[in-house]
Amino acid sequence: MKKTFNFGLWLVEYKTEDGARLNRLCFNEYDLLTTEPKIFNPPSKDYGAYETRPVYGYDDCFPSVDSCTFPLKNWEIPDHGELCWLKWNTSIKTDSLVFTVKSKVLPLIFRRKMIFSDNEINWSFEVKNEGDQIFPFQHVMHPLMRLDELSDFELPGFEKAYNEISHLNMELKNPREVKEYLFNQGIGTANMLFIQKIKDGEMHWKYKNGINLKVIFPRKLFPGIGIWWNNSGYPNEDGCRRNECAFEPIPGLNSVLSDNYENKMCLSVSPGKIFSWQIKWRIV
Repeated sequence: MKKTFNFGLWLVEYKTEDGARLNRLCFNEYDLLTTEPKIFNPPSKDYGAYETRPVYGYDDCFPSVDSCTFPLKNWEIPDHGELCWLKWNTSIKTDSLVFTVKSKVLPLIFRRKMIFSDNEINWSFEVKNEGDQIFPFQHVMHPLMRLDELSDFELPGFEKAYNEISHLNMELKNPREVKEYLFNQGIGTANMLFIQKIKDGEMHWKYKNGINLKVIFPRKLFPGIGIWWNNSGYPNEDGCRRNECAFEPIPGLNSVLSDNYENKMCLSVSPGKIFSWQIKWRIV
């Protein structure tokens, strides 16, 4: 069942039983994210379990985005992480929404708190370790936006760019070249880029209606940005292709926990401790 939250010019619709997905996130009556499709046709081929249900809006990827074996346990992490498949608990205050869920496999509790002000959302995240050993993890915000509603974006400087779909290091040396490359991608294409070892923790994008959204995040924890750019190219089947994009702070070089654990670039939470961080979305 969908539930609704309002604060000032902000509107949120969400489903606690569906991974605490945000079905809608609006500012001044404008949808910042993709919305639920009127008709959903799952692809006939295997594109991963995540594609077996409607893909839209916002959810949390934890403890990995890509499916992989958890480094310290014989457990295959589900596609796009475990949490998006679980039912969450919710509490509401005048200016905030708090979503909480407990892993079914690890002794971890995850919390997403959204604190609203007139022109900003402070996304406050925490992972509580109720176990007796340290646990590595990745968390990736997964906000899908309509690509055809995006008019511009700005990224920080970086050292390298990698395309996960083509498995190639890209000859892209600065944010301007990344922007030119992506805006030149025609209909029927899809790209998953990682810009790695970024220079600072700020980026922003602009919608065609004029809204400019600035994102501020801790670069030391998130040294990369994942850019999903799907210009009606994926899943590559009639009736399944979507128009969407996302800009995601990444704790590592890519979105595979096992890779970043091996490279000592993932996050971790100690026994009996809470690991927390914040990411701000500001309308400017």
